[in-house]
Amino acid sequence: MKKIKNLNFINSMKNITILKNIFKVSLGISLFSPVFKNEPVQAFVTACADTKSVTNMSGEANPCFITPEMLKVTFYEIGFCTSDPLATGTFVSTTCSKSWDNTSGFETDIGKKSFASMAGTTYKVPNATYGYAYAIMNNTWTYKAQYKLSGGDTYYTNSTNGLVTTTESQYGEWTDDISYMDGQETTNKCYDFEASTTGGTVKAVLANSSLVTATDTTTCNNATRVVGSVALTSSVVMDDTVKGYKLNWQITDMGIGLSNGGTPQIPYDWRGGPFTPIFTLIK
Repeated sequence: MKKIKNLNFINSMKNITILKNIFKVSLGISLFSPVFKNEPVQAFVTACADTKSVTNMSGEANPCFITPEMLKVTFYEIGFCTSDPLATGTFVSTTCSKSWDNTSGFETDIGKKSFASMAGTTYKVPNATYGYAYAIMNNTWTYKAQYKLSGGDTYYTNSTNGLVTTTESQYGEWTDDISYMDGQETTNKCYDFEASTTGGTVKAVLANSSLVTATDTTTCNNATRVVGSVALTSSVVMDDTVKGYKLNWQITDMGIGLSNGGTPQIPYDWRGGPFTPIFTLIK
């Protein structure tokens, strides 16, 4: 596989200046709902009401999603595929070409508001039409977020667990060791999920370091990787006119979720949310 020496991978919440002939595609990955193969997609990401705009969460989706101040994820590989790499329920890379990797893993805070390089090796993707993209990540993600109700409390991530706290002194980073894809089906599976998003249908599986999908509680608990894919809303056409590409992470209104309950309904726990890498092709 031919390496590209001068491509710059960038992660940012800022918008990248769109140059002439630049094409953008997105890869959405979420960890809030498992799915059953051959069943209808049930999950969809819904933003919470703007902070301080509501007095309680009785009218909110459960869960709803907000923008975290921090979301740290370790990436191992990112690339494109001509067919669904998770169609069989485990990662099959025969139609995929990686565009970046770091075999040791590269941790980045995709909640940052400034540009930062992703250390690793970038590759020239072979000329083809790609309808899918994928990412291989660790399964330990770190969040920091807060949400305020109008005339009421501010709810913070608690560094000791996934519950909310209204005590500001307890506000800290919450690390989610993902071993269960929490969902709404009656016989939940711990290891896979599917969701409909504006960026396309997204899937994810828990796997070991060899990318073998978990199959039960024991293998979910021992998982070390999350493999995600997306069916792109517009296929990516790689040809000789593509000179490089950049990567911009998007997590606005979807990076972390809040569940609600009680009377009146208020936030009671946090859960992992999706984020959307946007690849910018430069011609």
